[in-house]
Amino acid sequence: MKSLFNRYFLGILPLLMLLICVCGCTGSKQTATTNNDFPGAPNDSLVASLYRTPCFGVCPHYRVSFYRSGYVEYEGFANAALKGRYFTYIKTSELKNIGVKAEEIGYFELNDTYRNPHLTDFPTIYSEVRFRGKQKKITRYDADPPKNLVEMENYIDKMVPDSSQFIVHPNQDMKQ
Repeated sequence: MKSLFNRYFLGILPLLMLLICVCGCTGSKQTATTNNDFPGAPNDSLVASLYRTPCFGVCPHYRVSFYRSGYVEYEGFANAALKGRYFTYIKTSELKNIGVKAEEIGYFELNDTYRNPHLTDFPTIYSEVRFRGKQKKITRYDADPPKNLVEMENYIDKMVPDSSQFIVHPNQDMKQ
């Protein structure tokens, strides 16, 4: 009787294991949804950034970066609203507005560089937007850039939360 039980049990054991594996693999799992607006790493991919370098006058010198998770990092150097390194979060739905604005004004179709070699005291402005598989980084050192480029730079500036919403970053080792 014991031998019959062992044979029966050993014969059915592989079937039971297979059944458990199949049920485990086809059960209803909730997976993270992918957002095709911002392809890449789900929580830390760069969505947009703006960096304004110093000039010989009182131009604000700062950098702001927006990430897919809603994390916003701000580094203010000179003549900026905030000096030092700060962070905050914005709604991820607001991030999409940056990409939509870039598409609306034709940001992705602009040249990569706008330079005037005769200028000597203007700031250089670097802007970057990544949206729906498109990525564009523009360097501007020009007194007469396309209006839609200036519009995009100003829009990114407007997306920066109020200074009261920022938290001092624990690492104040600023990059320049």
